[in-house]
Amino acid sequence: MKKIIFLISASILFGASHGQTNDKDLQLALQGKYKEAFLGFSKRCKKKDGYACGMVGFFYDKGFGVKKDHNKAILFYKKGCELNDKDSCTLLGYYEYKTKNIKEAKKLLQKACNLGNKDACDYLNKIKNDS
Repeated sequence: MKKIIFLISASILFGASHGQTNDKDLQLALQGKYKEAFLGFSKRCKKKDGYACGMVGFFYDKGFGVKKDHNKAILFYKKGCELNDKDSCTLLGYYEYKTKNIKEAKKLLQKACNLGNKDACDYLNKIKNDS
């Protein structure tokens, strides 16, 4: 069940459609080897790979291969967003919106939209229309 949840979530958020990816760490995760994948993403994040930082955040957020930790997830999403990972910015924008920090949510979603995340653009438009 955990593998199915990961596959669906990763496909939606990080573009791994139907398990097809050239990313070796994402391939490991899709095979259910979460700890190995987490270590790979962590190493890449330390080398300033924004996508990898976002994935580390995702693993903390969902508890894949590590203990679930929302605060650590947010820290890694922030790092990913600072390194221009569109998915990290989108997820941060969602969190800011949930915590009623609408100004910051709009800023993050706009950045994600500018980086090419269609979901962020759609959500940003929804927020603007609700305001």
